[in-house]
Amino acid sequence: DAYERFLAFNWSDERWRTYLNGLYPPPQQDQIAKFKKKWYKKNIDTDFDDSFEPPAATRATSAEPSAARSQEQGPLPEGIYHDGSRWAAIGQKASICFLTYAVALVMAVGSFAGVFPAYQSLVILVSCFVLEIIAKYGLKLTKEYMQNVLLDDVGILPIMSVTLLMPGLHPWVRLFAIAPPFLTAVLSFAQICKFHKRLPAGVQNFWAPLASRIARNKVMKVRADLEVALGLSMVFGVFMMACAPISALLYWNFMRSEE
Repeated sequence: DAYERFLAFNWSDERWRTYLNGLYPPPQQDQIAKFKKKWYKKNIDTDFDDSFEPPAATRATSAEPSAARSQEQGPLPEGIYHDGSRWAAIGQKASICFLTYAVALVMAVGSFAGVFPAYQSLVILVSCFVLEIIAKYGLKLTKEYMQNVLLDDVGILPIMSVTLLMPGLHPWVRLFAIAPPFLTAVLSFAQICKFHKRLPAGVQNFWAPLASRIARNKVMKVRADLEVALGLSMVFGVFMMACAPISALLYWNFMRSEE
């Protein structure tokens, strides 16, 4: 029937992958099915009922074949929307990321308090994101690698932050620009704290709630709102001679690429 054809659809289809890569903020793993149905109805079968939910028995029966197809046709790589437990498996790399994120968060808070320059905090935050990407995915020059990196919560930030480090940006705008990467850094730091085996149990338990998928989803929505607000402030800054036009243009180009 229609639902079986939906399940059997080749989800490695380039059209679906392009659509999925363009969603911003990236949906949580448990939201992917909803986006699949809407996309399938719009692009493949207009008569498909995207509100249909199979009986529990059907879902259980189809779980094993779906798992077998996940590597090839699954919506996203495991490491992107996992709960963060992969930090427990990368050992020394997690320790390095823990230390760099701790320094970056202290620097960012200090910038908000007027102790450290916002520029330096942004540089440190970007360095942390680059280290996290290398720790998770290594360095490769393949299309699949780039897709995996750009779908990660931190993947786009090193590139986007380049526009915020360009000369001509007003100090107050640059200070506001710390907020989105700061929230992302807090989430990554929370996941490291929760799953790093060498950290005390008190530290793990303290940060564990912020490492949950629900909390992460809420914070990512706030980050998306802040990024839009930052973009608007940069446009306003162009007219007020407080932001270089090229910075605002490049920033919004990156934002549009994530729509």
